[in-house]
Amino acid sequence: MDDGVVVRGFRPEDLEAVHEIERRSFPDPWPRSLFKALHRSPGTHFLVATLKERVVGYALGRVEQIPQRETAYSGSRKIGHILNIAVSPELRRSGIGMRLMRTLEVLLERGGASLARLEVRASNIAAQRFYRRLGYREGGRIPLYYGDEDALVMEKGLGRAPTTEG
Repeated sequence: MDDGVVVRGFRPEDLEAVHEIERRSFPDPWPRSLFKALHRSPGTHFLVATLKERVVGYALGRVEQIPQRETAYSGSRKIGHILNIAVSPELRRSGIGMRLMRTLEVLLERGGASLARLEVRASNIAAQRFYRRLGYREGGRIPLYYGDEDALVMEKGLGRAPTTEG
């Protein structure tokens, strides 16, 4: 079924719509300048979801090199770090977030990541449920990550099962 949603790369003309979704989604929204910088940052995947050519969601991620000891999956050297994802409040629970995440996970895996990782507010139960439906599991906690609140670290193996080789 074609629902009319298209996932594509971010374009500079998407900035205002992305920032409006950010502002409506988070208590401490990122500034426009950070979105601009991430768009220009090599290796960052910046996706938008559109419906009838209107931006209705976005997701950002990048492949990062990490020490093996920092992951529950043995052998992981590159992780796909999900930096941010949001969908227009009126369109949440419509599958747009899932499409953005799945597309981003594919791009991260193609970049060599065997694991996807993200941080989520400890109080954001709805987001945690969403990530669990996508196969993420809790991998730790970062005290006061958001300044006023802890973050849960959630992880998911990508593609093939992670190996024990370094």
